[in-house]
Amino acid sequence: MKKVLYLISFLLIFSCDVDEIYIDVYDPEQERIDSLNQRSTDKNLIFSYLDANSIVSYDSTNMGVFYSVIDTGDSLVYPEVNDIVSINIAGYYTNDSIFFTNDSIDLVIFDTNQQSLAESIGYFDPTKYYSPLVYTYNGLGSFFPVVSDHGYLAQLSDFKTALGMSLSKVSENGRVKILIPSGNAYGDSGNTNTPIIPENAVLIFDVHLIKIRK
Repeated sequence: MKKVLYLISFLLIFSCDVDEIYIDVYDPEQERIDSLNQRSTDKNLIFSYLDANSIVSYDSTNMGVFYSVIDTGDSLVYPEVNDIVSINIAGYYTNDSIFFTNDSIDLVIFDTNQQSLAESIGYFDPTKYYSPLVYTYNGLGSFFPVVSDHGYLAQLSDFKTALGMSLSKVSENGRVKILIPSGNAYGDSGNTNTPIIPENAVLIFDVHLIKIRK
């Protein structure tokens, strides 16, 4: 009996001195579940945004990026491959705890090339060059210059695809809206470079087609 008591005491004493070590092990199944859950959250936000802004007509790319034609424009002349197009953009973001509509005074904007818009909401940056974005239209995708205030757009392939598909449906002065789930943008890491985007943020772009040059 004494031997048993001594053994128990020994184990109790030494068990108190052992530090617990936790090792972060990559779990692909958990990552898949988290991704699906975030995708569901993003879609709910997108549908809520569409509903809040009375947008009932929309489409999506095969990668799940949503877009809607807000205004078809002034004519029946649409962009074709190798046309030069000029556009204005305004980019906003939201996440699962903050939701904004375009009618809110609390817009979270992270990019625009329109000086008047930037000035009206206190976003103007005198170091930036405000002018229409001009590029060669090629149907699916867009040739954005990498070195510019908006060079990050060149890295967002799903945005470029949605832009190409949506602009094909509007003429000059047409307007489209693109809504990108976080998994198609910066995911759970966000973007710490310019522009700064929080993790799991849905991106919303307003695009105005200004000019088509054949």
